[in-house]
Order: sequence, then C-alpha cells, then structure tokens
Amino acid sequence: MHKFEFKPDDLFVNRLKTYPEYNVFLYQSKMYINSQSTITGSGGLNVFDINANRTGDDMVYPFVETGSLKNVFKKYKYQPIVFNQSGDHFFIRKNWLEANGGLAAQVSDVAVNGQVTSSYPVESPIKRNLTSRETNYQVGFYHITSESLLNQNRTYNIPLNVSASALQNVAKKYTTLSDHFIFESSSIRSRDLVYDNNQINFITIPSMYYGSSIKKGSVELNYYITGSKVATCADINHNGTLIETTGSSTGSVVGLVLYDEGVIMLTGSHVLESNNIEYVPSTATDGSWLYYGTTLNDGIATSNTLASASYDLNFKGVNYVNSMTMFAHARKGHLNHSNNPTYRDLTFVRTNITGAGPTFAEGTSDIANIVSASYTSASFDKVTYISKVHIYDEDGNLIAITSLAKPVKKTLEDEYTFKMKLDL
Repeated sequence: MHKFEFKPDDLFVNRLKTYPEYNVFLYQSKMYINSQSTITGSGGLNVFDINANRTGDDMVYPFVETGSLKNVFKKYKYQPIVFNQSGDHFFIRKNWLEANGGLAAQVSDVAVNGQVTSSYPVESPIKRNLTSRETNYQVGFYHITSESLLNQNRTYNIPLNVSASALQNVAKKYTTLSDHFIFESSSIRSRDLVYDNNQINFITIPSMYYGSSIKKGSVELNYYITGSKVATCADINHNGTLIETTGSSTGSVVGLVLYDEGVIMLTGSHVLESNNIEYVPSTATDGSWLYYGTTLNDGIATSNTLASASYDLNFKGVNYVNSMTMFAHARKGHLNHSNNPTYRDLTFVRTNITGAGPTFAEGTSDIANIVSASYTSASFDKVTYISKVHIYDEDGNLIAITSLAKPVKKTLEDEYTFKMKLDL
C-alpha cells in the first residue's frame, strides 16, 4: 500500500460565512418555516433531516430489542439493562423480572421478544413568553450542611421582572449599539425594563436556526388582522432596536433584539387595532406588540376568536462552515504497481513449488500488458487504475475515503493531482 504525507502546501483550511434566511409564519399555535408544512406539534425546524418527509409509522426512531442473539451485544462489555440467560439469547432485565413476578404492572406492555422504542425530537420550535412584574417568586438556596437545594417563596418589596433581570448583564454588551439596552433607569435612559415595566413579550429562537448569531438588520416582525397588515417593526438601524415602520406609533422603538442569544424583547404596549376581536387568553383586548405570537408554545389554548390574528417573523442567521481542502499527488513513476489479482496475467500457467512439511509457495506470473496495438503486440507498459484515495491520521487510522466516479488510468508518464474537500 502506497502512503504519502501531506506537505504544508497541500492542506488549506477555509471558513465560509453564510446567512441562512428564515420566514416564519405563525397562525393558530402553528408555525410554518419557509412555507413548509409542520410534521408534528406546533411545528419548527427539523432536528433530523432523515425525518423531514416522514410521518407516522414511517419516521425513524431509536429502539432496543428485548430478545436478541448474543452477537448483537458482543461489542458491549457491560450491559446493565440486559440479563444473561443460559443459551444463545440475551433478554432485557425488565422482562426477566416480569417473568419472575417483579415489576409486572410497570412492564406488562413489553413483549419478551419485542422492542422497547422511543422517539427523536422532530422539530425545534420558536417560543413566546409574556412576562410581568412579580412580587412573590421562588428562589433557590443551597444548604451547605445538608447539601441540598431549598426552594422557598420570598416576597420582595420591589416588584421585579425576573426574565428581564436575568438578561440585564447580557444586554450590557449591546449598549455600544444603542442606549435602549440599558435596562435600568439612568440619566441616559429614563424607562426601566426590570422594575417599572409591567409586561415584556419574549420571542426566543433556538440557536439551530441562526448558528452563531442573528444577522444585524435582518429582523422584521409583521402583525396581521384578518389578513391585513396592521403593524410592522424592523431592525432598520442595524443596532438591535426594533422600530415600528407601519402602525399607530410609527418611528418609535417597540422592542430589542439580542443577536447572540436569539431573544426578541417586545415592549410596545400601544394599541395597534381596537376592534376587540382578539382574546388573550379569554378576554377581549386590543391588539399590541405584547400579544405578538399569541398561542405560540406559550400555554395559551387557541380559540375561534384568534383565527383572525396571524404573525410573520423574518430574520437571517450568521453561520460559519469550516472545510479543509487537500491535494493528493500521483507523480510520474509512482503508483504504477498494484497487488490486485487483475494486475497479473491470469492466462499465464504458473508453476507451484512445494516442499517438505506444510509449506507452500506460489510461482511467479507476468504483469498483465493492457497496451493495445492495431497490427502487432504492443510494447510492455505498466498501467494501473486509481479508483480511491484513503486519508489516514498520524496514528495510521483510516479517517476518510474518496471514491472516484470513474477510475483514472495511470501510466509511468502520467501525473495527477486529486483535489479533495472535507467539511469540519
């Protein structure tokens, strides 16, 4: 086997910066990502692409056989959930206990020769949470002596928005972009999101949507009633402040975007529509940015009166894709011998040499000459065909295989360079 070491000029690491774009349409507790239909639940981005176009029994799921041959488990040294029965089978210990009168009620639905199945999380949803100031909330204390966590309800004299308070330090890094990220009242910003603000509407986006961060200036929220747009806010200044561009308070800041954390904070409480057609959750109220995304994984049940309201969320992510480009060289005079049996002339009659005892030696044979000529036998030329390139680590372990769509003919005079790309 021929092995060559990569030289410094043969390896290049590239970093590609991409901006995945998403359009999320929210309606009646369902979310549709880039106009794709939901698979289950409220919808969201597919966690496993293998289940992207599958439903019901066609979906891929994890499982463990309750009864199987020993060789299924031979690669595992320890199997705490498996009980070793005499014979050629292993059985999951729960089934053994059931057969012997233990835990019968808990495992009676598991067949002795069946499967214990589970399921993969199908979709990663975006969530909405409307928060308010609280005066009584649970605080955890760690007791050193008993080494236990004590949860206690404490009443505080100063009302506090717990969610905004938790994000207060995180938001400080964005104050260089806008002073709106100063949550507490100060000489620069008079309003207070931690103590004085009654309600804040949080829209949380999982990191698998945006990657490293949300792209500045890409966030846009639209609010619809009976299919007509009543309000729009967007990060038009590329500084994390959501400014209302369409609605009853055009030009005002109605929210903030924490780019790295994937959090949208909506603080605008002014009336966007006053038709009293929206129930949040069960009382007629005027629409505002505080009710944007209502029923989106927030525990509020849908009702017929919510059928008139829909919401639209647009944003781009910032994602980095690292890849390595490798150049493998097949130079002149190299890689022109093969141990493949087809490399020898199989029509040649070989003489077998045997000796005393169990020894055996195979006779020599000529290398196959595949050079063709029209009228007479051609001159001999060593020819090989390169079909694969194997990549090994410094310890000699095979880590990658590159297969050519069509084997490349290699003679003593030929010279090739194979370009390979590996995503890191």
